[in-house]
Amino acid sequence: MTRKTPWDMTIREFAERAGSSKATPGGGSTSALAAALGSAMTSMAASLSHRERTPDQIEHIEAAELEMKEVSAECERLMSEDMRSFAEYLKANEAAETEEDEALIRAAHKTIEVPLSLMEVCIRGLKSARGIAEATREHVLSDLGVGIVMFEAAARSAYLTVRINLPACGDAGKREAYGDRADVLLLQAERLRELALNEVTRAIERAAEKEAGGS
Repeated sequence: MTRKTPWDMTIREFAERAGSSKATPGGGSTSALAAALGSAMTSMAASLSHRERTPDQIEHIEAAELEMKEVSAECERLMSEDMRSFAEYLKANEAAETEEDEALIRAAHKTIEVPLSLMEVCIRGLKSARGIAEATREHVLSDLGVGIVMFEAAARSAYLTVRINLPACGDAGKREAYGDRADVLLLQAERLRELALNEVTRAIERAAEKEAGGS
Protein backbone atom coordinates (compact mmCIF):
# COMPACT_ATOMS: atom_id res chain seq x y z
CA MET A 1 0.00 0.00 0.00
CA THR A 2 1.34 3.42 -1.01
CA ARG A 3 2.19 5.63 1.94
CA LYS A 4 0.14 8.80 2.10
CA THR A 5 2.19 11.96 1.63
CA PRO A 6 1.37 15.46 2.93
CA TRP A 7 0.31 16.30 -0.62
CA ASP A 8 -2.40 13.63 -0.44
CA MET A 9 -4.17 15.29 2.51
CA THR A 10 -7.55 16.85 1.91
CA ILE A 11 -7.82 20.59 2.48
CA ARG A 12 -9.68 19.86 5.71
CA GLU A 13 -7.02 17.40 6.92
CA PHE A 14 -4.19 19.81 6.19
CA ALA A 15 -5.92 22.77 7.86
CA GLU A 16 -6.91 20.77 10.94
CA ARG A 17 -3.46 19.25 11.37
CA ALA A 18 -1.74 22.60 10.78
CA GLY A 19 -3.96 24.14 13.43
CA SER A 20 -3.26 21.42 15.98
CA SER A 21 -0.41 20.98 18.45
CA LYS A 22 1.46 18.72 16.03
CA ALA A 23 4.83 20.01 14.86
CA THR A 24 3.99 19.58 11.18
CA PRO A 25 2.65 20.78 8.87
CA GLY A 26 3.83 24.21 9.98
CA GLY A 27 4.90 27.45 8.39
CA GLY A 28 7.23 25.88 5.82
CA SER A 29 4.65 23.42 4.57
CA THR A 30 1.99 26.13 4.46
CA SER A 31 4.35 28.28 2.40
CA ALA A 32 4.77 25.41 -0.08
CA LEU A 33 1.00 25.06 -0.30
CA ALA A 34 0.61 28.80 -0.95
CA ALA A 35 3.17 28.59 -3.76
CA ALA A 36 1.35 25.58 -5.21
CA LEU A 37 -1.89 27.57 -5.25
CA GLY A 38 0.01 30.36 -7.00
CA SER A 39 1.10 27.91 -9.68
CA ALA A 40 -2.44 26.58 -10.02
CA MET A 41 -3.91 30.04 -10.60
CA THR A 42 -1.17 30.95 -13.06
CA SER A 43 -1.65 27.67 -14.90
CA MET A 44 -5.40 28.22 -15.11
CA ALA A 45 -4.94 31.74 -16.47
CA ALA A 46 -2.55 30.40 -19.09
CA SER A 47 -4.68 27.43 -20.13
CA LEU A 48 -7.74 29.65 -20.66
CA SER A 49 -5.85 32.23 -22.74
CA HIS A 50 -5.00 30.34 -25.94
CA ARG A 51 -7.79 31.70 -28.13
CA GLU A 52 -7.20 34.71 -30.39
CA ARG A 53 -3.60 35.19 -29.34
CA THR A 54 -0.53 35.97 -31.43
CA PRO A 55 2.13 33.28 -32.03
CA ASP A 56 4.45 35.15 -29.65
CA GLN A 57 1.78 35.25 -26.94
CA ILE A 58 1.02 31.56 -27.44
CA GLU A 59 4.70 30.78 -27.02
CA HIS A 60 4.76 32.59 -23.66
CA ILE A 61 1.52 30.94 -22.57
CA GLU A 62 2.73 27.43 -23.39
CA ALA A 63 6.05 28.11 -21.67
CA ALA A 64 4.16 29.23 -18.56
CA GLU A 65 2.04 26.08 -18.56
CA LEU A 66 5.14 23.89 -18.65
CA GLU A 67 6.85 25.97 -15.99
CA MET A 68 3.85 25.75 -13.66
CA LYS A 69 3.86 21.96 -13.89
CA GLU A 70 7.48 21.95 -12.77
CA VAL A 71 6.82 24.55 -10.06
CA SER A 72 3.89 22.53 -8.71
CA ALA A 73 6.04 19.38 -8.59
CA GLU A 74 8.74 21.30 -6.73
CA CYS A 75 6.18 22.58 -4.22
CA GLU A 76 5.04 19.02 -3.59
CA ARG A 77 8.62 17.86 -3.09
CA LEU A 78 9.54 20.76 -0.83
CA MET A 79 6.44 20.34 1.33
CA SER A 80 7.49 16.76 2.12
CA GLU A 81 11.11 17.84 2.49
CA ASP A 82 10.15 20.58 4.92
CA MET A 83 8.21 18.22 7.16
CA ARG A 84 10.95 15.61 7.00
CA SER A 85 13.78 18.08 7.70
CA PHE A 86 12.00 19.52 10.73
CA ALA A 87 11.31 16.04 12.11
CA GLU A 88 14.99 15.17 11.63
CA TYR A 89 16.04 18.37 13.38
CA LEU A 90 13.86 17.60 16.39
CA LYS A 91 15.27 14.07 16.54
CA ALA A 92 18.87 15.28 16.21
CA ASN A 93 18.32 18.00 18.80
CA GLU A 94 17.01 15.47 21.29
CA ALA A 95 19.96 13.11 20.70
CA ALA A 96 22.72 15.73 20.59
CA GLU A 97 24.94 16.20 23.63
CA THR A 98 26.33 19.54 22.41
CA GLU A 99 25.43 22.22 19.87
CA GLU A 100 28.48 21.14 17.84
CA ASP A 101 26.97 17.72 17.16
CA GLU A 102 27.43 17.05 13.41
CA ALA A 103 24.02 15.47 12.91
CA LEU A 104 22.37 18.44 14.60
CA ILE A 105 24.30 20.92 12.46
CA ARG A 106 23.35 19.09 9.25
CA ALA A 107 19.72 18.99 10.30
CA ALA A 108 19.75 22.70 11.17
CA HIS A 109 21.18 23.57 7.75
CA LYS A 110 18.45 21.55 6.07
CA THR A 111 15.69 23.50 7.86
CA ILE A 112 17.16 26.64 6.28
CA GLU A 113 17.99 25.29 2.83
CA VAL A 114 14.49 23.94 2.16
CA PRO A 115 12.66 27.27 2.57
CA LEU A 116 15.44 28.99 0.60
CA SER A 117 14.76 26.56 -2.24
CA LEU A 118 11.07 27.37 -1.99
CA MET A 119 11.85 31.07 -2.29
CA GLU A 120 13.72 30.33 -5.51
CA VAL A 121 10.72 28.38 -6.80
CA CYS A 122 8.49 31.36 -6.03
CA ILE A 123 10.80 33.62 -8.05
CA ARG A 124 10.41 31.25 -10.98
CA GLY A 125 6.66 31.39 -10.59
CA LEU A 126 6.56 35.17 -10.40
CA LYS A 127 8.71 35.58 -13.51
CA SER A 128 6.51 33.19 -15.43
CA ALA A 129 3.29 34.83 -14.26
CA ARG A 130 4.58 38.24 -15.21
CA GLY A 131 5.55 36.87 -18.61
CA ILE A 132 1.92 36.18 -19.53
CA ALA A 133 0.29 39.28 -18.01
CA GLU A 134 -0.11 40.89 -21.44
CA ALA A 135 -1.30 37.67 -23.06
CA THR A 136 -3.89 36.61 -20.46
CA ARG A 137 -7.53 36.86 -21.47
CA GLU A 138 -9.58 39.50 -19.69
CA HIS A 139 -11.85 37.17 -17.74
CA VAL A 140 -8.96 35.43 -15.95
CA LEU A 141 -6.69 38.41 -15.28
CA SER A 142 -7.83 38.52 -11.66
CA ASP A 143 -6.93 34.83 -11.28
CA LEU A 144 -3.45 35.54 -12.59
CA GLY A 145 -3.25 38.37 -10.06
CA VAL A 146 -4.18 35.96 -7.29
CA GLY A 147 -1.40 33.63 -8.45
CA ILE A 148 1.10 36.49 -8.29
CA VAL A 149 -0.01 37.46 -4.78
CA MET A 150 0.22 33.84 -3.60
CA PHE A 151 3.75 33.42 -4.96
CA GLU A 152 4.96 36.55 -3.21
CA ALA A 153 3.19 35.58 0.02
CA ALA A 154 4.79 32.13 -0.14
CA ALA A 155 8.23 33.67 -0.67
CA ARG A 156 7.74 36.04 2.26
CA SER A 157 6.49 33.19 4.45
CA ALA A 158 9.47 31.01 3.53
CA TYR A 159 11.72 33.96 4.34
CA LEU A 160 10.35 34.05 7.88
CA THR A 161 11.05 30.32 8.22
CA VAL A 162 14.65 30.91 7.16
CA ARG A 163 15.04 33.74 9.66
CA ILE A 164 13.59 31.81 12.60
CA ASN A 165 15.92 28.87 11.89
CA LEU A 166 19.12 30.87 11.32
CA PRO A 167 20.21 30.95 15.01
CA ALA A 168 20.45 27.15 14.95
CA CYS A 169 23.18 27.40 12.29
CA GLY A 170 26.38 27.33 14.32
CA ASP A 171 28.70 28.47 11.55
CA ALA A 172 28.66 32.30 11.61
CA GLY A 173 29.87 32.58 8.01
CA LYS A 174 27.28 30.15 6.70
CA ARG A 175 24.58 31.82 8.79
CA GLU A 176 25.41 35.18 7.23
CA ALA A 177 25.46 33.69 3.73
CA TYR A 178 22.06 32.07 4.28
CA GLY A 179 20.64 35.35 5.60
CA ASP A 180 22.04 37.40 2.72
CA ARG A 181 20.66 34.94 0.18
CA ALA A 182 17.23 35.10 1.79
CA ASP A 183 17.29 38.91 1.78
CA VAL A 184 18.14 39.03 -1.93
CA LEU A 185 15.43 36.52 -2.83
CA LEU A 186 12.81 38.42 -0.84
CA LEU A 187 13.70 41.69 -2.57
CA GLN A 188 13.40 39.92 -5.92
CA ALA A 189 10.00 38.52 -5.00
CA GLU A 190 8.73 41.91 -3.85
CA ARG A 191 9.92 43.63 -6.99
CA LEU A 192 8.52 40.98 -9.31
CA ARG A 193 5.18 41.04 -7.53
CA GLU A 194 4.99 44.82 -7.89
CA LEU A 195 5.87 44.74 -11.60
CA ALA A 196 3.57 41.82 -12.38
CA LEU A 197 0.59 43.22 -10.48
CA ASN A 198 1.04 46.59 -12.15
CA GLU A 199 0.89 44.89 -15.55
CA VAL A 200 -2.18 42.89 -14.56
CA THR A 201 -3.90 46.00 -13.21
CA ARG A 202 -3.20 47.90 -16.41
CA ALA A 203 -4.56 45.03 -18.48
CA ILE A 204 -7.74 44.96 -16.35
CA GLU A 205 -8.16 48.71 -16.82
CA ARG A 206 -7.70 48.42 -20.59
CA ALA A 207 -10.29 45.66 -20.71
CA ALA A 208 -12.74 47.81 -18.72
CA GLU A 209 -12.19 50.78 -21.02
CA LYS A 210 -12.70 48.60 -24.07
CA GLU A 211 -15.95 47.23 -22.70
CA ALA A 212 -17.18 50.70 -21.74
CA GLY A 213 -16.33 52.02 -25.21
CA GLY A 214 -18.24 49.24 -26.85
CA SER A 215 -21.38 49.65 -24.77
